[in-house]
Amino acid sequence: MGAAGNDEEAQLPPSATVAPFVPASTANPTTTTPPSSTTAPIPPLSTTLFQGVQGPEVKAVQERLTELGFDPGPADGVFGLMTTQSVWAFEKLVLQTPRAEADGVIDQATWEALMGRVNIQPRRSTNGQADHTEVYLEEQVMIAFEKDVPVLITHISTGELDAEGEPAEYCEEATYDTDAQGRELEEPVTKAICALAKTPGGVFEYERAVTGTRVSPLGAMWDPVYFNYGIAVHGALNVPLEPASHGCVRIPMHISEYFQDVIELGDQILVWNGEDEPEDVSERESLPSFDYPDPSATTTTTTTLPETTTTTTTTVAPATTQRPTTTTTTTTTTVAPATTVAPAPAAAAGG
Repeated sequence: MGAAGNDEEAQLPPSATVAPFVPASTANPTTTTPPSSTTAPIPPLSTTLFQGVQGPEVKAVQERLTELGFDPGPADGVFGLMTTQSVWAFEKLVLQTPRAEADGVIDQATWEALMGRVNIQPRRSTNGQADHTEVYLEEQVMIAFEKDVPVLITHISTGELDAEGEPAEYCEEATYDTDAQGRELEEPVTKAICALAKTPGGVFEYERAVTGTRVSPLGAMWDPVYFNYGIAVHGALNVPLEPASHGCVRIPMHISEYFQDVIELGDQILVWNGEDEPEDVSERESLPSFDYPDPSATTTTTTTLPETTTTTTTTVAPATTQRPTTTTTTTTTTVAPATTVAPAPAAAAGG
């Protein structure tokens, strides 16, 4: 797999030597195999490992995760956030731990599963003919395969869900520098918008990659690779255990630094939404949520009323030989101009 390139308008075609992608299986063949009696026994774990712990066993965990394709960052023996996120991915994918129950802890059972034989295969085999990416929304895990071999497995955070498990609505005022297709604007635009934090299932292709930062109505995206309008795989500072994005596929920052070297523009990316197979998602359902003006934002028209002067004259009858006194009262009312917020064109969800 080569570099995806910079912000180019032209889409790079897949290699001519790669056969067309044909789904071969709908099963999830990821398995763990306990060590056989002919293999060396796995030494017991001396203590439970979790974020903040240091030592040689932590380093052994990091080295094993790296060997399997999970990237815990440097194998330095320090159990930090990057290691925690990679353990989350291992728990959810291999141990089939429900997402909300993953804890990033290496106990004796997890240690034995990690150090045992692990076989991770794609849900859509290409018979070793093509490179592709699989995204599992229910597990919040993404795998980049090179001819069916996992070369990168990572924890992700996709579109935020509401209490019913549906895409959550968000409303905010944002300044962004890309349009609905993720293309750079001539000048940044600020607008108040709402949208649904939807990461659609379906079958897509990587269309364009950008090196550096892009700011959309959905927030900052580091080194994004776009595959569905403004939805991209991109680095983020916050990749929590739960779905939290505006629709994009967030990956840890240290992985985003080289992710564009792992994939090729034109590679397929299949997204499982937890209900339908990617190929069964309708074209309508595969669309992102397009934003709309925030109905609670203040929208007024600039109006200045003319200055109003009221004059009242009172005549006092003379009690002496003095001339009558005339009193004039002047009242001035001024209305300051109001601020006008004009609606802006729609953009696709991501972030």
